Amino acid sequence: MRSLVIDDNNHNRKIFRIALEHVGYQVAEAENGAMAIAAVEDGQYDLLIVDLAMPIMDGSDFLAQAHRLPLWNDPTVIVVTANPHMATEDIRDLADYVLYKPIDVPSFTHLVERVMHHP
Repeated sequence: MRSLVIDDNNHNRKIFRIALEHVGYQVAEAENGAMAIAAVEDGQYDLLIVDLAMPIMDGSDFLAQAHRLPLWNDPTVIVVTANPHMATEDIRDLADYVLYKPIDVPSFTHLVERVMHHP
């Protein structure tokens, strides 16, 4: 199973990577939505972890554009944000899960493990 972590914060990407690899995901990373678009155009992912607040292209713009890509394979999308006001109805329509930072690592690990076995 392939996952893509999209977050501008290196520390957050490391935490997500460790949790995802722990349950068996292969992990790729992108520092912003523009890099993530390029990654999705180059390959398909089973799971996307998408931060909303990022420079260059934020998570909501990434999701809106990604859903229109020809290679979009409808992966499971987990949106993460420190600002509950950013989790608008539009975001909720584009995501399967919305998590609020700070992320509880054991709970996150349990969630991605369940997603892996029951997409």
